[in-house]
Amino acid sequence: MGQHAQAIREKHTARNVMLIVLAVLIVLLAIAAVFGMQLYKQAKSVKAHESQAISSLSAINDPAKLKDAAASQASIAQAQQQTAQAKQIAHGSLWNVAAKMPFVGSDIATVQGMTEVVDNLAQQTLPSLTTAVQQLADANLSGAEGQLNLQPIADAQGNFDKLNQQVQQQNKQYNSLAEPKIGMVKKAYQQGKDQLDNIADLVGQVSNATHMLPSFLGQNGARTYLLAAQTTSETRSGGGLVGSLGTMTADNGKIAVGDFHPNGEFVNGNNGTAEEHAVFNRPLGFSFDVRDTFAVPDVSRNAEMLNASWQRSQYACNIDGLISVDPVFIQKMVEINGPVTLSNGTVLTGENTAEYMLNTIYKDVPVAQQDEYFEYIAKTVMDGAFGNMTVDKMMKVAQSIGDLAENRHFYAYTFHDDEAKYFQGAGLAKNAPESETNPETGIYISEQNPSKMGWYIDRTSEVTKTGGKTYHVKYTLTNRMTSTEMAACTSYILGGEQKGVGGVPVAPSGTSAQRVLIYAPAGGSIGSIAVTGDVRDRSNATMDGKPLNSSMAYIAPGKSVTYEFDVTVSDKATADMKLDQTPCGKMTNDVKYNY
Repeated sequence: MGQHAQAIREKHTARNVMLIVLAVLIVLLAIAAVFGMQLYKQAKSVKAHESQAISSLSAINDPAKLKDAAASQASIAQAQQQTAQAKQIAHGSLWNVAAKMPFVGSDIATVQGMTEVVDNLAQQTLPSLTTAVQQLADANLSGAEGQLNLQPIADAQGNFDKLNQQVQQQNKQYNSLAEPKIGMVKKAYQQGKDQLDNIADLVGQVSNATHMLPSFLGQNGARTYLLAAQTTSETRSGGGLVGSLGTMTADNGKIAVGDFHPNGEFVNGNNGTAEEHAVFNRPLGFSFDVRDTFAVPDVSRNAEMLNASWQRSQYACNIDGLISVDPVFIQKMVEINGPVTLSNGTVLTGENTAEYMLNTIYKDVPVAQQDEYFEYIAKTVMDGAFGNMTVDKMMKVAQSIGDLAENRHFYAYTFHDDEAKYFQGAGLAKNAPESETNPETGIYISEQNPSKMGWYIDRTSEVTKTGGKTYHVKYTLTNRMTSTEMAACTSYILGGEQKGVGGVPVAPSGTSAQRVLIYAPAGGSIGSIAVTGDVRDRSNATMDGKPLNSSMAYIAPGKSVTYEFDVTVSDKATADMKLDQTPCGKMTNDVKYNY
């Protein structure tokens, strides 16, 4: 009987313990639910504050608003209020506990880090940025006889260097945060990253411009630059066929653009190495006179080659560097400086200039007159590009130069080692892939069926990250020319007439024959390359010390060719891989990055 009673008591005790445990669990779940709901509400509040701050900060990317003290201060004040509130919420006790929890903890810590960086940017860095810009805006940049007063720009170097150091450090801190997994957090993280990247790019470009412009425009002594005008309607790896050469002199801010001379005056010798000739020896052997210079995708080589051609000509003189431009650069300068009216009444604008120079002119202007038109456009635009400089214009040019150089529409290369940091050292003169930390895969095309078919060749790419250091690349070339367009175009556009190796035309009229060069990232590798479409003459080669894959792509009207391959980047890579490509008739080629 006693044993039975004890058993009942033990049973009741166990039941009571279970009930207590269950009650505790229910209470804990209720607390967790309340905790989670509060955290969710606060997270939405943080997101709203950060979104409003980012919206306010977007005005900082507009040089005109940066120069306007009232407008920029109002934008920054709004951003400061929002970032401070977001930071306060994200560093409350609730968030500090959540940051240590499994699964969500990493995302919570990322949000806390985001609010710290963005608040630091808004509270400390941006007020100093607007002050520096306004001080420069108040300076007089106009000297006597149209000369640019370079001293205020040089005086601003210290302020912008300090600001650039701060912003780049903040950007680095932001990018070091763990990438979020939760959708809402990931979206907010990406919005902040995009805006911070934009501000970092702007400050970096302006900081470099305060050094580059005085050096470029002769503060350290008179400078004479070769000016090369390319046309990407006849593609070469680093740009297009060189149509004309001229010079620009600068002496302490006084700029003079000389006459441009057609390329026929510089067909005066071979500038190619044995390796360069071996890569481009068929189906049309490149002569590597001035026209074929940019078949080599290294601007350091291009500068040497063009200088050699210039020194063999009747215009020989001491040259301090190279400035190379294409129709997209010219269109951007027209957008900044205003329309240009041609002798036939055509008005070039920031919308139509590239198409006119790459396609329309070949339809509307007789071949014998085209050089005159090209030379007038190039000289007029270059006269205006760096003349009549204001702070607003300087910042617009600085912003555009960065994008133009990144996409190979503009090159600035100096032979002065002490100034190189602000020219080629600042990314203004690209070579085929060289950086292991910022990896690029190079894909470059050169037309070997002499024509102006480049305008009709579309390039689309998709890059998918498949692992920590691995990527898959899909690259497609498409000839979009229609039968109607083909019937309306002359052989000057369509090609198909010039004979190549073997004494036969390289390709039929309207078919683009592109020599395709593919470079692995520096310190990385490329796997086997799969192709679809008419691709021939595939081989591996070395040019100027860099290994590459070479092939010929024949693209008839309405047809495409596609290359697919896997890429492994260097273990030293600290950024995602990008593609470096031959420039086209718009600012960027179409690339989809799946990261």
